[in-house]
Amino acid sequence: MTMKKLYFALCLIFVWCTTAFAYDILYVVGDACSSGWDPNAALAMTKESADSYTWSGPLKKNSGKQERFKFLVARSWATSLTCRLDQSEHQVIASGQEYDLYVKLETDGKPDNSFQVPETGVYRIDVNTASMKMTCTKIADYEEPDYTLFSRETFQASSGLSLNYRALQPATIEVDTRYPLVIFLHGSGERGNDNESQLRYGADQFLTSQNRADYPAFVLFPQCPSENFWPFESQPASFDATTFPTDYPISTSNQAVKELIDYYLQNEPVDPDRVYIVGISMGGMGTFDLACRFPETFAAAVPICGGIQVDRIDSRTKRVYWRLFHGDADGVVPVNNSRSAYEALLEAGATVEYVEIPGGDHFIWSGVFAREDFLPWIFGKRRQPSSAVSSLPTDQPIRCYAQEGKLVVNSTDDTPLQIDLYNTSGARVCTLDGEVSAATPLPSLSRGVYLVTISQGTNRYHTKVVL
Repeated sequence: MTMKKLYFALCLIFVWCTTAFAYDILYVVGDACSSGWDPNAALAMTKESADSYTWSGPLKKNSGKQERFKFLVARSWATSLTCRLDQSEHQVIASGQEYDLYVKLETDGKPDNSFQVPETGVYRIDVNTASMKMTCTKIADYEEPDYTLFSRETFQASSGLSLNYRALQPATIEVDTRYPLVIFLHGSGERGNDNESQLRYGADQFLTSQNRADYPAFVLFPQCPSENFWPFESQPASFDATTFPTDYPISTSNQAVKELIDYYLQNEPVDPDRVYIVGISMGGMGTFDLACRFPETFAAAVPICGGIQVDRIDSRTKRVYWRLFHGDADGVVPVNNSRSAYEALLEAGATVEYVEIPGGDHFIWSGVFAREDFLPWIFGKRRQPSSAVSSLPTDQPIRCYAQEGKLVVNSTDDTPLQIDLYNTSGARVCTLDGEVSAATPLPSLSRGVYLVTISQGTNRYHTKVVL
């Protein structure tokens, strides 16, 4: 075989290998998206099958500042997937149209081209590495987040720690209305004292006008000091949750977060039955820690790429609705952390959902936040009953039912009652303070299903009625 033929054969083998085999993971990178041109911050795509990858999120139109994007097969420039290589020309795409992809090696000397969208918006990108095709489809308009809506605050904890945090209030606070409280715990890369870095991931979803209208809430983004770690006093040597301690005091930072939550419950119109906690990476570990220490506080907990020593998960945690996310290719926090926690929560009787992202590495949260069901799932949850909060079986000291447009409450205890009615969207529609064994007319309420919370002394009961 001549050298020319050998060279041609090797080229064919290279092209076949780079197009026929699926990559473990693909990433979106570029100034059109939130990663910028930093390969270490590239956004992981979701691997839907052996050859198919998808990603959804905002992409910016090029305004002369290199707002373009391409794909990486690892967090480096060694190999990328991009548009044409025969000449220097970036590809302006049309929404929904299919485009060819080419393998670009950092050392091949060919033009370093990339894609750009015709207008700023929220897009869905689909890549097939078998056919080497890409489509980028606009799925929604994009609203530039106004991070100044998150006020800069500092909370003085009992330990002496000054906890920086950013706070978002409901756009309108109505009289006699209580709102959900969301706590978001950031990852280790956002630690510091600038009171800004913690908004890097997750904050924008709470700032869109549509979400502010659909989910009015108090949203808090505390910032962990650089020398601390949410669930521990300092960063552990390993992120393998089997190496975490079982019995240890709450960390200074997480204690400050709990005190901040208590402050809002006592001083702001917060609904105590709709307190939610979300965390990514280190924040996912902090979410596990706080929800397991104080399950009576939270209606729902969403740890993303987190972990906990599973011996800490007991029957008390079943009061919380859990939703766990992890990428099965996470090279930073072991995926077994979430797998083991899921099994332990199931064994404890908790209501838990586990979403494992095929091919997902550690940085899956942008895709998680882009899920259409992410916020609806959270805000649809109310705090579940515990030993002191029952669903009113017939042997309980309180009976509650609707009859002829009246709410009837009978109790064997003469302690005064407070009764709150909520519609199925979670909005409180009525509060009643009264004596026991009372039948209260409800003429202002339309027919339908209502959630009832009855407080009597230190006990709280939940039930449903149909008017």
